[in-house]
Amino acid sequence: MDDFASGEKQMMRNATVLLAATLLAGCAKAPQNKQAQTLSAYDVEEPAPSAPGSPAAVAGPRIAYTYTVTYAFDRRTVGQVQGRQLALCRQLGPTRCLVVKSTLNAPGPEDHLVTDEAVLLVDARLAGELNRRLDALALAGGATLANRQVEAEDVTRQVIDTDARVRAKQALAERLLSIVRSGKGKVGELVEAERAYAATQEELDAARGEQAELAQRVAMSRVTINYAFDDTPGRQSPVRASLVTAGDTLATSLAALVTAAVAGLPWLVALAVVLALVRWMRRKRILRWPRGSQAAPPLS
Repeated sequence: MDDFASGEKQMMRNATVLLAATLLAGCAKAPQNKQAQTLSAYDVEEPAPSAPGSPAAVAGPRIAYTYTVTYAFDRRTVGQVQGRQLALCRQLGPTRCLVVKSTLNAPGPEDHLVTDEAVLLVDARLAGELNRRLDALALAGGATLANRQVEAEDVTRQVIDTDARVRAKQALAERLLSIVRSGKGKVGELVEAERAYAATQEELDAARGEQAELAQRVAMSRVTINYAFDDTPGRQSPVRASLVTAGDTLATSLAALVTAAVAGLPWLVALAVVLALVRWMRRKRILRWPRGSQAAPPLS
């Protein structure tokens, strides 16, 4: 009886060892099969973009604001006003207000129409308050508000598409890089995987650049300030404007007359030379004709 029990236990041990060996063999073959499948299909399709209703796609609207304002000046205070406005922007720091461009033309004594410009990138949350402070500085400098425009562009769809493209390209690049690093497979397949990885990485960098540009457009509003200086004489007086216009007309006529005289002077000189030559030739003929008639023999 004891021999039978011991034999039965020995058979159970052998069965257990055999089952364990089978499982280990199966586990050892699984990674190889998986690696072979990966190498044969390394150029996989990109993951589908997030659905419009997914949490990754729904993050609120993305609006890019653009402001354009024009200040009119009739006094030479453009430089002072622009300097104060740019100083206000710089006080906020480059992360909240950045001077992108500024032009300032100093008008001369004869310059009556001058235009200047300044372009700022302002934190979208501070754009409204900053515009009010810019208006206050301009009005204090003797300017008047001539024009204001506000444009709002909804870039939500562009942001969602760009984010999805970045995620897809990044996932594809990671899969291709893992295949290249494994070093398993045929040489041709590995070379193709490296080429596909390089192309995918370039596309990923471009998508990330577009993503950063859209994020900046949403976070920082563009403010364009135009300065229009006009102190034309008679701009506010019709009588004075008429006198100025009459003077300009007379000056234009005199200038045209001088131009015509200078242009016609060479022709007048040439005509005088021709007339003098003709008169000289006629005088020579008149002096020679009588002498020829006296020397001729008389007719019988």
